[in-house]
Amino acid sequence: QRDIAKAEWAEKWGKVLKSALHDIEKIFASRCTEFESGQNGLQFYHAQAIRAHLEMMVKGRGSVDASGRASEALGFSPKWGARLVRRWTSAWLNKRELPKSRRGHHRKAFSLLEDPTVRAELRSYLRSNKWAINPKKLQDFTEKKMIPDEAKKYLENMVNEEMPRGLKQYMEVELFPRIHMKSHKGISLPNDGQMKSWVLDGEQPLKKKGVGRGIHQSDVICSTYSWIEEASQSMEYGKNYEGYWDGELFVKQLSEKIIPAFERLHGPEYQALIMVDNSQGHSAYAKDALLAHQMNWRPSGKQASMRDGWFMRDGVRVVQKMTFPATHAQFPNQPKEFFWGAVKRYLRENCDYTFQTLKDNMPKALKSVELSTIRKWEHRMVRWMAAYRSGLEAKAAQIEVKKFSSRRFASHRRVPETVARSFD
Repeated sequence: QRDIAKAEWAEKWGKVLKSALHDIEKIFASRCTEFESGQNGLQFYHAQAIRAHLEMMVKGRGSVDASGRASEALGFSPKWGARLVRRWTSAWLNKRELPKSRRGHHRKAFSLLEDPTVRAELRSYLRSNKWAINPKKLQDFTEKKMIPDEAKKYLENMVNEEMPRGLKQYMEVELFPRIHMKSHKGISLPNDGQMKSWVLDGEQPLKKKGVGRGIHQSDVICSTYSWIEEASQSMEYGKNYEGYWDGELFVKQLSEKIIPAFERLHGPEYQALIMVDNSQGHSAYAKDALLAHQMNWRPSGKQASMRDGWFMRDGVRVVQKMTFPATHAQFPNQPKEFFWGAVKRYLRENCDYTFQTLKDNMPKALKSVELSTIRKWEHRMVRWMAAYRSGLEAKAAQIEVKKFSSRRFASHRRVPETVARSFD
């Protein structure tokens, strides 16, 4: 009797499977059927998996074996995919429903109303103004009062707690504090105005011929205080004016202006790291420096008086005189640029082709460069240094630096190629 009941149940179950298979075959055969995302979408592949699962079950295979084969044939996971196929088939047998993809249906934005603090502030405002509230007042309160106050609290927490904690971990604040300072120099001309401008049809602006008198400016910018006005040095360059800028003048500016200004701003416990560009005006050496280009290799002519050289012998430093002693019989005492681009743009935009206006606008132009811009230039320079330090050549270093300043992916849900390769 048990065998008879089992045979009847098997026959009934077989009819259910055949009916379900017939119904899903009708879906594939009908031209009116529209799968989500077409025949390349997930729903189409899910329906194929259900059909393959039902076909094998009708032919006598077990559900677990059939689901594993169907899942593997369609590219799904053999185990977890088979479990999903059985779940999809069960839904089709009971409700005749195909599974729907939930891809892209999740929330993509965070609402401020989900913040408990924001909700409490809004409730308090609504209770205190319940007889005179309207959407406009609530909007003004949210934009002008509540959000700025919360941002201020967040900023205070960042500045007072989180930032000092992070700085202690990554910087030697107490042992060797160091502040970057960049020395810049540039030349500005009174007739250096805008190259292009909007004028009436048939008219042309009158511009003076020649570049005119010029001002040489040597300045220092700091990532803490921006442009340091006390360290600024200017001169009217030219043969008939104050001469030309050289290394001796730069050394004088360094000792008399830059270092004292730095100590007044930061205090004596800080050490300055002064960075200069490679120019002749910064190539300053002592008069007795050991420079090969100052040595006269001919038997006659003027010879430079250089400091004593030295070499190591058996771990001992031995001084070697660069000149013969005074008592020698035959040869006594005889030898053996971002910042200035922004400044010039300001000067061009405010140019009236007079030297006096150029002098008046120079301090304004130097102050017009924001501190955030200077810090961006500093970060970019540090990335260039890191790229060259890693052994990259010019083009490869430029590509490496651009990774930090260029948008590489404009859409979301995009996996970079380098990340995708790591999964292969």
